[in-house]
Amino acid sequence: MPYWTSSSAAAWRYPRDVNSARGIGMKLKLIVGVALCGATASLLSGCIQKVQVKDVQQDKAGFLASHFSPSSLSTGLYKTITDADSGQVSFKRVVYQLSWDNDIAEKDKTYKTSETYTLTNVGNGLVEVMMESSRNGVPVSQAYQLSYRNMLPIKGQSMNLGANIAPMEMEMKSFQHFDPISSFRNGLEYKYEYGTSVQIMNFHDGRTSCVRGDAQPASELNATLTGEAWTISCQFFNQNGVVQSKANFAYLESYGIAVTLHVESAATINEAKIASFTVE
Repeated sequence: MPYWTSSSAAAWRYPRDVNSARGIGMKLKLIVGVALCGATASLLSGCIQKVQVKDVQQDKAGFLASHFSPSSLSTGLYKTITDADSGQVSFKRVVYQLSWDNDIAEKDKTYKTSETYTLTNVGNGLVEVMMESSRNGVPVSQAYQLSYRNMLPIKGQSMNLGANIAPMEMEMKSFQHFDPISSFRNGLEYKYEYGTSVQIMNFHDGRTSCVRGDAQPASELNATLTGEAWTISCQFFNQNGVVQSKANFAYLESYGIAVTLHVESAATINEAKIASFTVE
């Protein structure tokens, strides 16, 4: 999976201006790492701004809206997505909770975590995602994203709640191939370049390849769900064409989004169940 996602979620995946009421109300402090960027550094990465975790906690919704709205994407990238998929998800906001069993391959090391996701519809299959992960009822980390149907992260940032400074934002820079979700019955393929939000060159290549599995009533995953849930199995490749990780999603046709239920990498295998699901 792209490495700005959380450890257990493969994806991180009504238009609103970045200067909306939520964005204007954001009281986020920015610590400038350097006062001036040298000419060489500017060409490679621009002026680096560091985000304090404690300031994000003062207005999490505002931070999400001001950093991860569709308007924060390049025009070309946004056009690629919207030209391919003009469809809409069928909600204003969804909140759901996943219950994870982690490291299931090693029974003596297995432990449980919980993730709560808040998805906001921002049009053309894009959703703003805020995820909080907790263990033993104690929040430990958060992730903020703009995602394509909650399956493919377009832009994201994760943060350890015990840290002072959040890692840098990561984002897609361009797509060489992009399949809309309507193609999922025949398989989905994404080829892209990605890097930090401030980078203007020296990007990484990535590829995600997905195949459709069987369908089941979505209510079998959680009693509140309607319609069918299709299994979509994806592999995430690094710039050398090597598989970094794999994930299984339940694509919920009635809602137009995917939910991650299985993730595996060289380090771990994790599985989730949908503990709750509410729709606005």
